[in-house]
Amino acid sequence: MTPRVTIISTVYDRVDCLRRCLRSVQHLEFKDYEQIVVSDAPEPDVLHQIADLVQWAGPRVRHLNLIERTNNWGISPAETGLREAVSEYVCFLSDDNAFLPHHFAPLVAALDADPGLGFAYSSCLYAGRKVLAFDPPVGAGIDLGQPLFRRSVLPAQMPARVMSWDWELIRTLMDQGVRWQHIPEATFIFRLDVYPHFLEQLA
Repeated sequence: MTPRVTIISTVYDRVDCLRRCLRSVQHLEFKDYEQIVVSDAPEPDVLHQIADLVQWAGPRVRHLNLIERTNNWGISPAETGLREAVSEYVCFLSDDNAFLPHHFAPLVAALDADPGLGFAYSSCLYAGRKVLAFDPPVGAGIDLGQPLFRRSVLPAQMPARVMSWDWELIRTLMDQGVRWQHIPEATFIFRLDVYPHFLEQLA
């Protein structure tokens, strides 16, 4: 059966980060998902470690590896994962970030309740310094890991080949009239390693 949510996770060589990322997904209360891990052509030993981690994570997780290193801020790995996604809803979870267990339920509920919504997003615990809870989304005020997108609104190619491509994607969708909803609860963590109490929960 096709899962309702696809989680696209990009990684180069941060194997320990990826392990914690996968653990956070395993702790989700919402279980109707697939996770696609896309690696950016790391060295063979790292690639082997990533493949082992994906196998350890279980049947909901699969691994794709780019043939050549792109080093373009995760754009090409994200696009590759998006092309392989089969779910109605899609999100992006970088290897050093995490979801809290109750992350998906309110986002899926919002999109289910309003077919006209293009994406719904939670607030973000940001790098141990602040909470991002902007409504509407603003540049430097939303991370790509926060939204759950309706797959049909996402382009096959990201709109800008720049470091801020994640914000450019969201801004482009908003400029196109795509509607959104903010869920004012911090359920996404940017830079999990600076939140030791959450790290303990994933041990």
